Amino acid sequence: MTTTQHVINIIKLVYRRGRRLVAALLLIVLIENLWSSMQQTSLADLQTHSQQLVELMAAQAGHEARYWLIENDEEKLQALVDRLTEHRLVEFSAIYDNYGQVVVSADAVTEQPEQVFVVVEEVREDSLIHGYLHVTVNQPLLLAEPLATHEYLTYYGQYLILFALLAGVLATITFNKWRYRRWRPPQENQ
Repeated sequence: MTTTQHVINIIKLVYRRGRRLVAALLLIVLIENLWSSMQQTSLADLQTHSQQLVELMAAQAGHEARYWLIENDEEKLQALVDRLTEHRLVEFSAIYDNYGQVVVSADAVTEQPEQVFVVVEEVREDSLIHGYLHVTVNQPLLLAEPLATHEYLTYYGQYLILFALLAGVLATITFNKWRYRRWRPPQENQ
């Protein structure tokens, strides 16, 4: 083999391996982008689900409040808003009549929470509005536990991606050695 042919073979080898390296790096970037996108989507879905649960709680409390508003039983209405406010997530709750005047309310747990999620539920029977239920939820508390779980899963998910990458590199090295191993006929002893 001539020197020129040897240089051409080395250039071809470097070119092939360079292409594989670029393809592997692009794949790693793609995986990271998909991972980030999935994390953001998951977090948004988590927040939406948590808010839906709060809205469901408000709808159930509004259904109970309807009966007590019709009966005009302020004692039972006060017990309802007190029970709502006892929950650690609820900062404030109140029930208003159909004109928007406060019927009963429970004192706020904290003076000014950082972020709140406010739900106002109509207390109605068919088309007749009896009043409104107002529930203020502390959003950081609402999302604290699910966010901790989300961060935990994200943290270990990154390790899984790293391990998958390492396994791919090891598999590539293994198959690359097998591919370039040439069969040699057994040598005869002299």
